[in-house]
Order: sequence, then structure tokens, then C-alpha cells
Amino acid sequence: MEPRHAAALAIVAWYRMIPPVNAYNRVDAGAPLSKWRKSVSFESAKECERSLKDAIENPMTPSEYQAASDATLKAKMHPLSKSEMTRRTEESVCVSADDPRLKPK
Repeated sequence: MEPRHAAALAIVAWYRMIPPVNAYNRVDAGAPLSKWRKSVSFESAKECERSLKDAIENPMTPSEYQAASDATLKAKMHPLSKSEMTRRTEESVCVSADDPRLKPK
């Protein structure tokens, strides 16, 4: 295999995964990773971790939360409370796109 092909194969995306919400509109961080949602993709684990750290350290402003709630209602879903939205961010994780836990069982 040519070196440039080997390098291309080594590139793996990373996802910031957010946990699902259960029937009671609560974050379900114990759900299998295959049930979590891919929030954002990154080219490296470092970029993903930096983004997650920033999201945790700089939570939504009241106007951002209101916009997210409005969009959720418009989609005919129940918005999370601000505390559950914060918990969902805090429980998020970065995983490699080739992580076997992403595959449904």
C-alpha cells in the first residue's frame, strides 16, 4: 500500500454524542451509545474535546435556550427544561466514528 493511501485510511472522524431523552423527558445517559445522537463531527479527538469543554463551560444563554425550546415546540416535541439541557451537554461524550458501540445491536 502506498504511504498516501495508508495515511488516508488513518483519518477517522470524531463525533460529539449527546444522550437521548427518555419517555419522562429526562436525559438517559445510561442508554447504549448506539441510541445517542451525533451532534457535531470533528477531524480529531482534541478538537471534539475542546468543543465539548467549551459547551460545558459556556452554557446556553437564556435567549439561546428560548430559541432551542421554540424550535423543539415547532417540531412538535417537548422541550427539555434548562437543567436537563445543561445535563445533556454535561453528559455528552466524544467518540471515534469507528467506535463499535455506535453500531446497533
